[in-house]
Amino acid sequence: MAGEQEDLWQALLNSGEQVATDEDYEHGYKREVRQDLRQYVAFRVGREFYAVSIHDIEEITKVFEATHVPRTAGFLLGIGNVRGRIMPVIDLARRLGLGEAENGRAARVLIVELNEEPYGLVVDEVRGVVRIPPESMEECPGAIGGTRADYIRSLGRHDGDIIIVLELAEVLEPSDFVVKGGVVGL
Repeated sequence: MAGEQEDLWQALLNSGEQVATDEDYEHGYKREVRQDLRQYVAFRVGREFYAVSIHDIEEITKVFEATHVPRTAGFLLGIGNVRGRIMPVIDLARRLGLGEAENGRAARVLIVELNEEPYGLVVDEVRGVVRIPPESMEECPGAIGGTRADYIRSLGRHDGDIIIVLELAEVLEPSDFVVKGGVVGL
């Protein structure tokens, strides 16, 4: 146990962060913690990194069976049941026009809630919770056009990666779930 604590202390010292000592606290040191950081659950779909607000996530679970529903869009895998809650299950890769989800060992379903309705979003991998300061966030550039631009709330920078923050209201637009005129959408 003592060796483990020593390793953690050494890792903290090596991180480059300012480390307060007992002496600093005796002289009135107070660690400043930023209150304006926004928290997101970051995940990978294809080769791109995406995120949704941590407040929109109810649960993260392994991929579960979904029952196909006829005359629905191609990105809608079907209807799933998680502990008695029935919800549409969406292949987020298809919804975003990136092909099909990999459904590998790291694949997960993000259970989100929008307008008090649950939805399951299948993603290739959950990266974890990231905290992004407002100065690292940007609005969607005007050069990004088409339907996919509607899905983007903002872009964030975290650890050298660009993370696309999704606009759930657009991604989960119910009118897009039903096939119109016999044509199956991607």
